[in-house]
Amino acid sequence: MPPYNLILKILIALPLGLFLFVFILLVRNTYLPRYSLSTTPKDYNIPYQDISFKTKDGFLIKGWLIIKDKEKPVIILLHGLGANKSDVLDFAQFLYSASFNILMFDFRAHGESRGMVTSFGLLEERDLEGAIEYLESNPLLKDKMIGLFGISMGGAIAIVAGASHPEIKAIVVDSPYVDLDESVITHTKMILPLPWNWLGRLAVMAYRLRFLTDSSKFSPLKTISRISPRTVFIINGARDDRMRPEDAKRLYDAAGEPKELWLVEGAGHLEGYSNAPGEYEKKVAGFFKEYLK
Repeated sequence: MPPYNLILKILIALPLGLFLFVFILLVRNTYLPRYSLSTTPKDYNIPYQDISFKTKDGFLIKGWLIIKDKEKPVIILLHGLGANKSDVLDFAQFLYSASFNILMFDFRAHGESRGMVTSFGLLEERDLEGAIEYLESNPLLKDKMIGLFGISMGGAIAIVAGASHPEIKAIVVDSPYVDLDESVITHTKMILPLPWNWLGRLAVMAYRLRFLTDSSKFSPLKTISRISPRTVFIINGARDDRMRPEDAKRLYDAAGEPKELWLVEGAGHLEGYSNAPGEYEKKVAGFFKEYLK
């Protein structure tokens, strides 16, 4: 029979070792590969300006400013995790055709922006705030109405930031997560497909230790109601197994009026545009035309 002290050491070492493993796994996933820009607005025959601005915590953010009509509103486009601003150029193209001005940028640790670490949305909210401040300082656009269009992580950031920035008048989100903690748990299960929910809880604890913050405060689900009486349009794939359609419905139910929801039939994660491009463009451009006036 093993001695009592050995059993005690094993009981202590096992959970500590498991937590250390989950912590290292989480930290590793905050350092994403940085993909180069695949295209620029020039490839879409869209004139643009290279811009940059600094966040309040000192990160240099690189972006593109597209001015179609200086009398019209501005849409800020927000890409998803592991992507960059070139990945949302298809959206920029149809919004440009609808006569909107556009600002698009790389979140920290993505594309051409500075930084090494992603926080999956929490710190990236500061990047969006820097973009809003940039627009407010631009003499051509400082008085124009602002809309947000974010996908996946960018959509979650759009909801949280939009709730606390009344200058944002209309928000479109495609496949956002409902809550940072829930997203960490979900993606832990995707990386470690084990039937133990507490591994995800360990990952949340590891996240809070990694960033020294209470991640429960970054929650689109808890903040979306504060967007009203401004409006939000939620888009989600009806077959998305990452950002589930039932979670999109939770966001919709929590939002105040006015609000819209579109579950794109047959679409998986971020497949709504490729599945129904014509309808997608009509709905999104029409939404902004209706509420940014």
